[in-house]
Amino acid sequence: MSSFPTSYSRAPSLMFTMQSLSNINATNIAIGRLSNQLATGLDILRPSDDPIRSATISTLDTRIESTNQLLKNLNFADSSIGTLDQVLADAKNLIDEAASIASSQINSDPETREGQAVIIDSLIDSLFSLANQESMLGHVFGGSAPGRQPIIYDRGAYRFVGELGGLTAALGTASNVPLTLGVGSAIGELSDRMDGIVNLNPGLTPDTLLSDLNGANSDGVNAGTIEFSFSGGQVAQIDLTGSVTVGDVIDKLNAAVQQYETDQAVTVLGPNAFSISGGSISADIPAGTLAFTDMTGSSIASDLGLTNNAAVPFSAANPNGQDLQANLTWTSSIASMTGLGGSPLGSIQLTNNGATHTIDLSGAQTLADIKSAIESGNTGVRVMISEDKQSINIFTESAGTQTHAMSISEAIGGGGTAELLGIRTLSTNTRISVFNDGDGVEVISGRTDPLTGLVDPTLNTDFEIKLGDGFVISIDLSDSDITTVGTLVASINSQADAQLTAASRPTTDFEANMGAITNGIEFTQPATIASSGAIGIRPLNNSQAAEQLGLMDGKSGGSNVLFRSEDRATIRVNNLFSHLLDLSAALKDDDTFGIELATKRLGFSQDHVIQARSTVGGYARRIGDESRRQEDRIVFDEAVRSQLRDLDYASASTEFSQLQLQLQAGLTVASQTQQLTLLDFLG
Repeated sequence: MSSFPTSYSRAPSLMFTMQSLSNINATNIAIGRLSNQLATGLDILRPSDDPIRSATISTLDTRIESTNQLLKNLNFADSSIGTLDQVLADAKNLIDEAASIASSQINSDPETREGQAVIIDSLIDSLFSLANQESMLGHVFGGSAPGRQPIIYDRGAYRFVGELGGLTAALGTASNVPLTLGVGSAIGELSDRMDGIVNLNPGLTPDTLLSDLNGANSDGVNAGTIEFSFSGGQVAQIDLTGSVTVGDVIDKLNAAVQQYETDQAVTVLGPNAFSISGGSISADIPAGTLAFTDMTGSSIASDLGLTNNAAVPFSAANPNGQDLQANLTWTSSIASMTGLGGSPLGSIQLTNNGATHTIDLSGAQTLADIKSAIESGNTGVRVMISEDKQSINIFTESAGTQTHAMSISEAIGGGGTAELLGIRTLSTNTRISVFNDGDGVEVISGRTDPLTGLVDPTLNTDFEIKLGDGFVISIDLSDSDITTVGTLVASINSQADAQLTAASRPTTDFEANMGAITNGIEFTQPATIASSGAIGIRPLNNSQAAEQLGLMDGKSGGSNVLFRSEDRATIRVNNLFSHLLDLSAALKDDDTFGIELATKRLGFSQDHVIQARSTVGGYARRIGDESRRQEDRIVFDEAVRSQLRDLDYASASTEFSQLQLQLQAGLTVASQTQQLTLLDFLG
């Protein structure tokens, strides 16, 4: 039985050929793609393979890369915190050794104390090395500038020149952990500071930034749309959006109200229009009333002090808005500081680190000029704006003995500039509690007669003042008398006047005052009495008040007319360096009380270091916890990415075998369909 091949049909041979080639090529392409997948281990070779999965994989790639960098940061942070912890541990051991030496020398002899002072000096050298210790990130006590050595030796003192705050990095949830310590750390500290006691009360200028205003509501100032009307007429709006300075606000107020005058055919503003008056915005309204209001949910006009009082709008009788409470900034002009009362600045005298500087501030135009003048010339102090941004504070950088302490007084012919700026370290407003490095002054009170059980004034007298002619004035101080230098002076004068009057002597025979130029409490007597002798001080009843007030170390001058106490309100850096230096000096001077005091202060340093180390330990734990979180996160992300991106080798191998078989079958079919028949020859 005869049969015809299957290639016999009505379709042309070329179509069969092209179809076969197409199928074979498709199989070859699939085999090629699968070969690449098997070679790379990736299921997706290009984004077009699967756009949705590719986008997800790209997001995961970014997250994994970010996490890897974060882990590197955390490793660096852990290293720095570890170094910091070790330095604090070494500092704690150093304090323990110093405290042990101090305790053993309370009842020792001068020779032994001299020898132990040498050991304390070596401990100070060791502390100097510890304070300048470096980690992978730089100096661990360098604050926000770890690239610079934070402690330098300067004229017998150890001066902290590091920066505020600490260095931070991107550490995930631990990003606020400081990797270095600066001002305020257990070792790198500035002084207890001279807190400015005068509110400089800077006024407004056209250049005052809105961001530098507390606002009439003490809640800052924002810009936006407000409304106004004149004498109850048409209400209009003013868009203050985009205003940056007070001058911007005033320009927009003037433009809007002038347009209102044109639109409503009224006269609102006088020749001065809107301007600045002290700390508020002022409006020149010759007649009528100009009222501002806030839109619903807004307080912009109120914050700018324009609403003033709903019942009292701007008028000729009420031209000024509310005070905007401008903050003190380095660009604040001296002329705008109403707290100075219009008085010109002169000179001040600054003593710090054993050197005295007379600083001329008469040419200062801004607060930055004051800062520059005080800090220049290697004075070793820093000028900072107070937290309430209304006054200035002065810090000393130098940790040393009492001879290195800082004091600020008036300069001869300086016009009282130190008190004018509120930075004189000893004035009538100075708190007695800051005397003697913050130890204050102790007075005796409440002692009773053992026989009567009643309070005996003679047992509570703290000291006596002996005038040149031998007249004695007894001073009995109470806690209320030693609140400030002013209350102390008033109490001494009151008691002296009473005793002089009782003795039928004029009250002008004695007077206590705060020194006008030089820091110190001054006692004066007439020249007629001074010719007989100088003023003398004698403590009574074992009271330490006279010593702690500096009276026992006072000096006479002016032909015995004047007696001035030693300044006990000087400011020192209260840190480990100063405490060790005090201990060394006390040992060398065979000063038992000084040794006891230094031992007590070393205890404070010890507590501070322990607290700092516990804080650093908390930082280390936070970094460790964050590292573990990031490691878990990267494992999860890589697992998800693998599911989306990586090839399933088992499935791919099976598919590869199927494609090979498919290719073989395709080639076989193609070869069979292209065989020649009798018709090829007959045609």
